[in-house]
Amino acid sequence: MVHNCGGMTDELLHSELFGHVKGAYTGAVSDRLGLLPAANGGTVFLDEIADVSPTFQVSLLRFLQDGEVKPLGSDKIIKCDVRVIAAGNRNLEELIKKGEFREDLFYRLNGFQLKIPPLRARIDDIRVLTEYLSERYAQSINRKILGVSREVLEKFELYNWPGNVRELENEVKRMVAVSENGQLVTLEQISENIKSLKPASNIALTKLNGVSLKQTVEQLEQKIISTTLRQYRWNQSKTAKELGLSRVGLSNKIKRYGIELAVLETD
Repeated sequence: MVHNCGGMTDELLHSELFGHVKGAYTGAVSDRLGLLPAANGGTVFLDEIADVSPTFQVSLLRFLQDGEVKPLGSDKIIKCDVRVIAAGNRNLEELIKKGEFREDLFYRLNGFQLKIPPLRARIDDIRVLTEYLSERYAQSINRKILGVSREVLEKFELYNWPGNVRELENEVKRMVAVSENGQLVTLEQISENIKSLKPASNIALTKLNGVSLKQTVEQLEQKIISTTLRQYRWNQSKTAKELGLSRVGLSNKIKRYGIELAVLETD
């Protein structure tokens, strides 16, 4: 089960996760089993965990320690065994230093930590996500599309996606919504700021300045390979295809010029 904790009052969040009894607050016309008791024996995913208030953090910590929930407006304690997975887009350790997140709650949640790189660092995921999201959204609005054109996917791979997967999802929804039924999604349907992107090219011809032609050509080749590797986030198969090289040929050149991933990331 999944629940987004962002932008919710403590009362509503308590009701959603722990449940409530009839009359617990205005509008509570019947008893409600909370998400945590309903997921007994299973898993709950809490998104935007960094947005919960200090008051609710205490309630969540008590649940994680004792495995007990108390529905809003009730004196009854419900035991439940639930695996909790939490996620957020803010650094919890930084919030702890600012006094905005409880350290003891952080360590309760931090049994196993998985850091997911931003979408711009996972270019290979962009095509898969775009195709999946476009098909899913088209079905949800009862629209048929033939797919997403190669040109659109290439533009998406050039974009930095500061809003990560949520931004990609919104862009996909928009382009599917404005596309013609039964047609291929093309560049005409994507946002102008993405459509206008061009492949990066920082390579410039320079004078020899006393350097031999052979050395100049090698420097230029090294620069082209490094730039292309950076563009494809060290995906050597895509880089080799872009440069018209074999996979082995590219690997040999990388070794010859001593090109390293760490250098590309900090260059």
